[in-house]
Amino acid sequence: MTPKQRDIMKHALGAGRGAPGWRNHFVTGPGSGDYDDCEALVAAGLMTKRSGGPLSGGDPVYRVTDAGMDALLVGRKTPNVGGNRLAPTQE
Repeated sequence: MTPKQRDIMKHALGAGRGAPGWRNHFVTGPGSGDYDDCEALVAAGLMTKRSGGPLSGGDPVYRVTDAGMDALLVGRKTPNVGGNRLAPTQE
């Protein structure tokens, strides 16, 4: 996973805007600078892709998979707590 792909997944999960994991979607389409990266993440099993609709302007909607959430945590000290893979450590 490239740093840009990591940033896309973090953005999809709302990291930096409240508790990470409060959302799980990323919209981009052909011709966008993020589209090829999202397609690569889907091929790697780290995101899923759904057809777009009126809300997304017809562009595909991507979601981070459980495997993607786990991949984001590689090298971090935050464990999977109570099923919330991005929850802070409870002491």
